[in-house]
Amino acid sequence: MPSKFAAISYLAALAVAGMPAAFVSAATHPQDLAALWKFKEEALKMSNNDASWRKVFETWTGRGEGCPYPECPHDPCGDDWHGTWHGVQCRELQGVKQWTLPDNVYRRVTNLHIPEWGLPGRLPESVCLFEMLEELDFDENEFEGELPACVGCLPHLREIDIEDNKFTGTIPKEWGNLKGLIEFEIDGNELLAGCIPEGLPKDAEWCGDCWSTCPSYDPYCGSYDCNSCVEWTKDPEIGTSYENTRIKGDRCPNEPNPPVCPWEIFKEEFEEQQRQEQELMRHKSEEAQQRRKEAMEEQKRLQDVQQQPQEEEEELEIRSKAPSTGAFLDEVEKEAPVVEEEDISEDVSEDVSEEAPASAGPAAKCGEPVERLTVDNEACVFPFTVMEQNHCDCINHNEEDWCVIADGSWKKCAPLEK
Repeated sequence: MPSKFAAISYLAALAVAGMPAAFVSAATHPQDLAALWKFKEEALKMSNNDASWRKVFETWTGRGEGCPYPECPHDPCGDDWHGTWHGVQCRELQGVKQWTLPDNVYRRVTNLHIPEWGLPGRLPESVCLFEMLEELDFDENEFEGELPACVGCLPHLREIDIEDNKFTGTIPKEWGNLKGLIEFEIDGNELLAGCIPEGLPKDAEWCGDCWSTCPSYDPYCGSYDCNSCVEWTKDPEIGTSYENTRIKGDRCPNEPNPPVCPWEIFKEEFEEQQRQEQELMRHKSEEAQQRRKEAMEEQKRLQDVQQQPQEEEEELEIRSKAPSTGAFLDEVEKEAPVVEEEDISEDVSEDVSEEAPASAGPAAKCGEPVERLTVDNEACVFPFTVMEQNHCDCINHNEEDWCVIADGSWKKCAPLEK
């Protein structure tokens, strides 16, 4: 019987392998899919790639031979109780018909049913990775060696049928922990010996009359206790059956050994891997969002760079349209009203005193300082001289106010605040 250390060492070798991306859209639970890949890998390895095992696994792809991967995602449960992969079934789980569940609810593997195939080698210990397994049917094969103790850790098992094989040794005491087991058939394993662990079902009883299948030669038909009959099997005998073995029927005196549960460790490792994969996906998503943000910012920066010369060109065009000092004076002179010579002679005496400061040119000063700004928020410089006249405020030209700034150029005056 494998030791606890051996079982843990075996689990260490069952590191959760990467799974195909198609699992995301499959109905079968990803944890069970990972366990099935482990079962297949172990079976082929320990049987030296036996042809019988290879034949079983031919359908283990996509949704079976009718829709292989990658045409269909790996989905052994499918849409019916019998599944799509040979020997893998997802039947009722604790009374719930899984094939009627919504598409967004995972199905769990409940049955491994591969009888009468002449399969050689040991019973793969990876059967212990199926957390929700209810029935294990491997009768009439060529299995040999000891029974894996870890089977005693599968909490939902109700049937084990491994009759007519070549198992040796004894029934592991850990199997006594299978409190829900109802049908246990180990007949025909001629080298199996020892006691029956306490906790396994009582010896098999005939249950045929509950199904109206009593043999005609049995005079006691109908007189048996049929309380052990169950709905999920038509087997006429229910309980522990061990004919054609070296087992005498004695019950082991001690309590069953505490089981080592590979599926628990497998589940923890699987969930940790799932968490890491989700964290990696989240990290990749954040990186992608950051790259998109940086790309958008770079695109905006390039647009701004391309737009800046255009704005500068528009500003130069506006400046080019603004009149130069000479042109502006010429236009003002043209617009100045024509004064009759006689008017000048009449007013000359009166204006002498007023014109004297104007003739002073730039040296003249404004009585009260006037602060005006251009539309470009530049300060106007007063006084400035136009046609030998000093001006201490903006002057009107073409219905717009203008002034001179520090560099001597003309600029439009900003409107006065009211």
